[in-house]
Amino acid sequence: MSLTDHDILELNELCNAAVEGSTDDQQQAALANWLQTSDDARRFYVRSLALSASLCSYAGEMQTGEADGAHHAAGGKRWKWMLGFMAIAACLAVIVWLASFKSATAPKLALADDTEFVAQLSGAKDCLWRDPAFSAEPGKQIRKGQQLDIASGFAEVTFDCGAKIVLEGPASLHVDSAWKATLDRGTLKASLPPEAMGFKITSSTVDVVDNGTEFTMFSDAAGAATEVLVLKGEVSAWPRLPADQAVVLRQKDSRRFATSGMTHVADSEQKFVDLSKEVQIEHYAPPPGYAHWSFDEPRGNVFKALTSDLPQKPTDATVENVFPTSEHIHVRGHLGNALRFDGQHYARAEFPGVFENAPHTIVFWVKIPRDASLSSAYAMVARLVNSKVLGSHPIHIAWNRNADEGTLGVLRTDYGRGFAVGETPLRDGRWHHIAVVFVPRDDSESPVEVKQYVDGRLEGEGHPSRPGSNVFSYSPKAADLSNSGTIWLGCRLGIDDVRNERFRGEFDELYIADRALEQQEIVRLMNSNRLEE
Repeated sequence: MSLTDHDILELNELCNAAVEGSTDDQQQAALANWLQTSDDARRFYVRSLALSASLCSYAGEMQTGEADGAHHAAGGKRWKWMLGFMAIAACLAVIVWLASFKSATAPKLALADDTEFVAQLSGAKDCLWRDPAFSAEPGKQIRKGQQLDIASGFAEVTFDCGAKIVLEGPASLHVDSAWKATLDRGTLKASLPPEAMGFKITSSTVDVVDNGTEFTMFSDAAGAATEVLVLKGEVSAWPRLPADQAVVLRQKDSRRFATSGMTHVADSEQKFVDLSKEVQIEHYAPPPGYAHWSFDEPRGNVFKALTSDLPQKPTDATVENVFPTSEHIHVRGHLGNALRFDGQHYARAEFPGVFENAPHTIVFWVKIPRDASLSSAYAMVARLVNSKVLGSHPIHIAWNRNADEGTLGVLRTDYGRGFAVGETPLRDGRWHHIAVVFVPRDDSESPVEVKQYVDGRLEGEGHPSRPGSNVFSYSPKAADLSNSGTIWLGCRLGIDDVRNERFRGEFDELYIADRALEQQEIVRLMNSNRLEE
């Protein structure tokens, strides 16, 4: 995002007013201007309304039993009104966003990008690939730009953003990015969680953008027509014919988009009946091994590590540089107690073997004060790694303090020859769920791939580091630190020691898993604090 801190504060105020239904004429005009002139503002608005709708829906589900009295009846009406308002507002925002695509022609399929994985083959049933050489290995990673062709059966593809697509053969799907796919022909069923709102599927005749839903698309082999049937929720669809306008399709709605124009699906009732039959997909993801520090200890400076299915166990986390007492490091956390960093002390734990050139995921909760200064924007989690390409170098998970490289205060991960910057401001005095996935690669230009998730949503793309960035060469002391598998909390790492720059904020529920977690696993961990089903 290119929005400044002031822009984000203004947009947040306008979105909150829209949710509450309290916007005046001046605010409505300001919000309309933002949505008409800024792609970043439209993305912010769509996400804000989606989050509010999700929270209202959750709160509504908590209202069990019959309402008694006028107060409860009025409350129920208010929930329904708010949900309806936000659904309509989100649809309008998506339609405005889609307007920028009106004059676009059908996308050209690019060659496969060998440098970025954006999805994985998460399941299948009786799947026969058109290319016998294609390997359908469990958990197979799918690259940006890759073409998937199945002759028969079913193949489930899970995108990094959380969108899940089941292809039914014969079918052909082009994987454009973590947020977009193109159906060339055949049938797909898409299931999209709220965090994947904005995911886009295109065909030769229509662009479909998800508003948090479940829908099916049929595209004929000639590319002359595509049918869209909404099973749950709603989608925004933009026909590729310039004469047709965008439409919002809700549950049990359907349309046929053809080169001759847009019509209703003649046999939609029967198709909805057929689509209600579940296909038992065989899933691949093995249970992860992990370490977990809850920081629930009421006193002292040592925090116990719990593990599951790991060959080597980490040590307990020890807080260092605490003066004069360790009692002030304990605070009420997101769950139970948490660890408080005051900009002076830091913590460390030994974790041998877990980072040895293998995929892994680091997950935690963090709360950063509203008044946090740039001088405290240092690593929440850090470690040193040994790379065949780069030697010993640090990896830091922090918040961005460089306005030239992204919005101030958003999640930032620095790694070998690159950095990733998110979109959600973290300096708001609230707890945020952070997950960072690392996938090492044998690539001199991009030795590791990083995926960031904030509050369950994929955000932030990788960028090459500027010349002179802190990627340092192999040194004996750095190698010793790296080989020990040390995990550092609340401090920045230097060439051969911990630096004086420290983090200020609160930290809770650290998990480190021994593989790349899927988005749905990250969300489950966020909601239940459990990795197991």
